[in-house]
Amino acid sequence: MNVLISIDGLSYKIFERYSQQFTSNGFSYIKKIITTFPSVTFNAHATAITGNNHHKHSVFDNILSRSKTIERIPLYDDHEIICNETLHRQTLFHSLSMNNLKSSSIHWPLTSGNPYINHLVTESSSKKKIQKSESVYEIDRIALHETMQSIESNSYHFIATRFIGYDALSHKYGKDSLEATEHVQILFEYVNQIFNMLEKSRKSYNLLVFSDHGQSDVETFFYPNEVLAQTRWKKHLIEQEIRFITDGSGSLLFYSLLDRQQNREIMDYFNDLNEVNHFYEVEAESNSQFKPVGILDLKHTVCGEDIFTPEEPKYKELKSLHGYHPNAVDEMNGFMICIGDQIKKGKIIEQGRIENIAPTLANLSKIQHDCNGEEINDIIREFE
Repeated sequence: MNVLISIDGLSYKIFERYSQQFTSNGFSYIKKIITTFPSVTFNAHATAITGNNHHKHSVFDNILSRSKTIERIPLYDDHEIICNETLHRQTLFHSLSMNNLKSSSIHWPLTSGNPYINHLVTESSSKKKIQKSESVYEIDRIALHETMQSIESNSYHFIATRFIGYDALSHKYGKDSLEATEHVQILFEYVNQIFNMLEKSRKSYNLLVFSDHGQSDVETFFYPNEVLAQTRWKKHLIEQEIRFITDGSGSLLFYSLLDRQQNREIMDYFNDLNEVNHFYEVEAESNSQFKPVGILDLKHTVCGEDIFTPEEPKYKELKSLHGYHPNAVDEMNGFMICIGDQIKKGKIIEQGRIENIAPTLANLSKIQHDCNGEEINDIIREFE
């Protein structure tokens, strides 16, 4: 049995404070997992479970747009336009199913309607069951309960679970707030409960725990669509030929119906602004209908929002966020710890990549999984 646990939003720098309680128990430890850009939940989790980047799985951010219509499409509650066969067939769940191996998915993003998952519990379905719609504590308790039941049933070869609480509390109170750090300790206790159940089962297992991205404090706010409205490109913005898209983040997707020369002029303009780290042109080949023209990466501590008059800001109370390029803001990166029958004990590795998680799990499952990522051979015992 292979179990993959995601602790959403926990930076590798914060995890360093707690790492010894796991390494002293024999866990191997990859200190830094390089995440995706944008460094957001849906992009990172899609990359982790497929082993592909967003040019292939099309999950560029938590909010997308169709390239030809520039309509704003939030992916929360697993929007059907992206939760489709094209994405599902890229996942590790599909490869397992093709090898007659059963899987369980608990609160993993973008899994709605995935026919290759045998036991599926979505975050949105759990939210409907509880009275307090914002109770992240209860959501994580459900995730633990479902995970323990899946392990106890001994019915699944692979279990993937995501805990959302730390990420949500960091956004609301701050990444180092009492509310967020107390919940981290709760989640580590959940990990220990899962570990102890696997140990007591006396069956072969591998447990991998990682974080998809980190968090950074918010100091200032930036509204690039409002900036466009003050420039010679205002007419194009009003006529919905250009628009920045995000939901309160350190980066924004840029969609445009203009020609490449005009887009580059816009990029040059924004690259000169104090709030901007770099405006990246998206040049990689992709057939995705959601491919942006560019990605605007903001400077550390600047929060971007895609409002345009008469829309009002929604994220003024945001305390911590993510989305920045992980090469520019190091605390965007996550971590991974792992232990099990096929995992080396106490191995310390300085750095890995999030797209290497899926092929590593495929190796542990002794199956083939077609993807762009590579196996993390240094933690697997058979390579000793």
